[in-house]
Amino acid sequence: MLFDCHLHSTISPDGQSPILDVCRSAVRKGASVICFTEHFDLNPADSGNRYYNHEKFISEINQAKSLFSGKIEILFGIEFSEPHQYPIEFGEMRNKGFDFILGSVHAIADTWAGAEDLLLKYSPEEVFNLHYEETLRMVEFGGFDALAHMDFPRRFLEAQQEPDDLIRGILSTIIRSNIALELNSSPLRKGKEFSLPSPAILQKYEDLGGKHVTMGSDAHHADEICSGFEHLAAQAAAHHLVPVIYRGRKPYPIKKSETYFS
Repeated sequence: MLFDCHLHSTISPDGQSPILDVCRSAVRKGASVICFTEHFDLNPADSGNRYYNHEKFISEINQAKSLFSGKIEILFGIEFSEPHQYPIEFGEMRNKGFDFILGSVHAIADTWAGAEDLLLKYSPEEVFNLHYEETLRMVEFGGFDALAHMDFPRRFLEAQQEPDDLIRGILSTIIRSNIALELNSSPLRKGKEFSLPSPAILQKYEDLGGKHVTMGSDAHHADEICSGFEHLAAQAAAHHLVPVIYRGRKPYPIKKSETYFS
């Protein structure tokens, strides 16, 4: 059973493939479940600020569900950036019938995390500290189902910083709040040799009693669906973590016998 719970289409500002093309690719690859988690961005630092169109998203999801009925389960999700900074808008979006809500931090202070001039403003250590401080504020606010790409700056920086107090604070909070931790394979297709979060973070998660993880490619093109999932499966197994999918905002554990890996 292949299940990819972090996908973007042209409903997102940086998506490259229409929803129907993403579904066709997923069927070809043998996926059983996919979840579209389109970007919802309000932060002025993000180029996708206020791009999201809810009515268009619903229309295209319903069309896809009709066309691919019996072939693949299509779930309806959203990736909300910095929800703690926009509590009114987040509250409104939570009531729109999503199966799954990802919470993510894309901006470092006043700059998008992938901006080329980021290191002109901050040292690598400052970037990671600012990212984790913002992530801690976000998970303390809560209200979403899974924490997306916890150590997001690693996608863009060669450096790696993992301040123990902040990491443990984030992980302890999501465990206490029943928020799942996402395993994200996006760095692998960008030529990196790792997924997110790092094995060290996953070990802390396991040690603190964390159990549930979601798995996502963070695909922005139809061909990227389920990429790197063998790696994610190995990470989950190594740390005794249980993959889940969300339907109607409720987690459903995937049994090992149901997955495509052993």
